[in-house]
Amino acid sequence: MNQPDLANRIVIMADNEVGVIAGITGALAGEGINIESLNTESAGSRGAIILTVDRYDHALYVLNQAGFKAVGDDALVIRLPDQPGELASVADRLKQAGVNIQSMHILGRQDGYAMIGLTTDDTAEARRSIGDEFVV
Repeated sequence: MNQPDLANRIVIMADNEVGVIAGITGALAGEGINIESLNTESAGSRGAIILTVDRYDHALYVLNQAGFKAVGDDALVIRLPDQPGELASVADRLKQAGVNIQSMHILGRQDGYAMIGLTTDDTAEARRSIGDEFVV
């Protein structure tokens, strides 16, 4: 059995409720996308679904079109206080470092924090600029 390419993992943050996995797997099946691995972790009312598929780019598109907040594993997931100006501060730090934001998704909010999925043209510099204390 081949080991899945960890660089092509997809992470989905979702409410921990009946039918989420059925929705994800149904959306992928409807497009003929084969799931190679699927893992879930729940933490209270939220959960993370981590999967690998045979058609990575198309799967990301399909999942986001189906309403799921799906990001590629090359994305940084950051946890910020859920208050005005926090996201602007991160965007400004990236700007000052010359890092281009390619995509940004608010994955969810809970207990006074927001989880953000972020892809950039320079992940290492983005991590350094944002600060390890914010990277999940």
